[in-house]
Amino acid sequence: MNRFMRVLGQIAFVIVLDALVIGVIYYEAERSKVALANARAEAARPVAMFDPRTGLELNHRTRLIMGDGYPVVERECAQCHPTQIIRSYRANREEWLDAIRWMQAEKGLKTFDSKTEDTILTYLENYYGR
Repeated sequence: MNRFMRVLGQIAFVIVLDALVIGVIYYEAERSKVALANARAEAARPVAMFDPRTGLELNHRTRLIMGDGYPVVERECAQCHPTQIIRSYRANREEWLDAIRWMQAEKGLKTFDSKTEDTILTYLENYYGR
């Protein structure tokens, strides 16, 4: 009986030790999964970009400066043409107005109310002017 108890004790010890090892392996695997999921989420998050001249943040999709008037420009301009056109064209207020008038005459751009047009022109002049 004494020998049986000793063998039973050894078996119990091995089972407990195996359970602990399996528990540690499971814990580390779960921790690794969480770390990997966090790393993927971090990599998928767009990195904030800033305009070097103004220090203002750039929209990650349009890459336009997110300054005063940005929502109006995004709504009225970015829906019809690539924002690269805006970012690469440098003009004064009068030249921007000429570009808008050309788009209205030749491309069917709607006529803006005076407040919207002033907001667009002020934005373009301030952030993409000469």
